[in-house]
Amino acid sequence: MDHLNHITITTRYVAIGDINNITPQMRWEADEAIAMQVIVASVPNSVFTNIKGHNTAKDVWDALKALYKGRMTMVLVNLSQQLQSQRCGDDENVCEHFDKLANLCEQLGAMGKSIPDNEYASILMGLLPSTYYGMLGAIAASAEMSGAAVSPAIVIKLATDEFDC
Repeated sequence: MDHLNHITITTRYVAIGDINNITPQMRWEADEAIAMQVIVASVPNSVFTNIKGHNTAKDVWDALKALYKGRMTMVLVNLSQQLQSQRCGDDENVCEHFDKLANLCEQLGAMGKSIPDNEYASILMGLLPSTYYGMLGAIAASAEMSGAAVSPAIVIKLATDEFDC
């Protein structure tokens, strides 16, 4: 991580001192080359052409972050749209539908966008077929009377129980 955040040798390298007659500066330079090789080996050729002119691992990493920042936003937008529009059809398996939604939610979480439970529960309820409206009304009424928020776990349990029947 030192190489992704700094362009010169860090105090951590210096504090360790010489190891087997290899100075901190020599270790830094060797590790810098390794960091650059790992990054270059990890990107497609089309991306490599955008980063090949940089001289340090930090500069390469910063260029990659800038290049992908706009793409990350679009991926987040796309995943969010998919999560909110994956309506379960009347003849579809509700369990598989919930698995798809959970997968999308996990992908968003992995990218740093977490969905609050109350919002996720609303999404789950809103994407069920109309045949579940009676059950959804009961869930909403129960939540309103108890003053508790509807949890995703309750929606999933009741909907899968309904599907199993």
